[in-house]
Amino acid sequence: METVDVQKEVLEEVELLGRTGYFTELRVDKETVPEGMHCYELRHGDDDGFPVSVEESVRVNYFGAVLLAEELELGKEKALQFGYEDFGYTGEQMYLSQVQGKEQREQHDEEGYETIQTGAELISFMKESGISFQINEKEADLLCGYMDGHGHVIGQKDGQLCCGDLCAETDRTVWEETTIDDLVDSATEFNYELLQEARAFMEKPENFTDFVFQHSRYEDLCADEKVLDAMFDRTKHAVMIERAAQSLAEQLIQSLQSKGDINGAVKELVQGVKGGQAENAVKQEEKQKGRSR
Repeated sequence: METVDVQKEVLEEVELLGRTGYFTELRVDKETVPEGMHCYELRHGDDDGFPVSVEESVRVNYFGAVLLAEELELGKEKALQFGYEDFGYTGEQMYLSQVQGKEQREQHDEEGYETIQTGAELISFMKESGISFQINEKEADLLCGYMDGHGHVIGQKDGQLCCGDLCAETDRTVWEETTIDDLVDSATEFNYELLQEARAFMEKPENFTDFVFQHSRYEDLCADEKVLDAMFDRTKHAVMIERAAQSLAEQLIQSLQSKGDINGAVKELVQGVKGGQAENAVKQEEKQKGRSR
């Protein structure tokens, strides 16, 4: 029976028996459920569009799985029956890391870090700290969302921009100093991974409904990609890539002028790339600029 890693799935927020839970129609690999969460399975009755009981394990009439922060008392039958009024969708969707991040942000951080939860807060902090990076609120909101959706949170301590890892350790956020350039770089990489995943799902959908969902998700990610790419073009990483490309182009031109052999020039260029000559040239340039400041 195929199961999924619940920490990689988009979950639907639900209300079950007066508790907030996170639901998926797929079967969950219980080994992927994080500490502090409890995974139960739902069974449907004659109406397969609605669950009628929550149980430890369901083999027949499986409706889906739900994760709860609170452990349920299932009794001797290892099941609780419920009615239509006891289960419903809130309309919110999120990754489990976002759920955990929300819970951790609500707790007092004894290490003195202050979380930055919105784009407006990030822009305000950057202005106060003298961080000169052009970014609007839409871009900043997207950046915060991508970090939050991948188990990270943006924050600050004593005026220094920081990034907190919500998943590295249990019951503790692991913080490290960062830059806006590195945050943009990370968000761009997260977007690329999600695009690859959505493209793979579209190529092998479970059914037409799944294809429509994945196609819509892919289009949303493509829209995000344009915004993130525009931000990345303003980072120091983009500048270094451009300098490396310029250095490689100059090497190719010099080889052509000296040898007049396109094949030989290309071969020499490839060897230079493998040897990291362009990257080393950029690093050397950075060192020289640093000494002249």
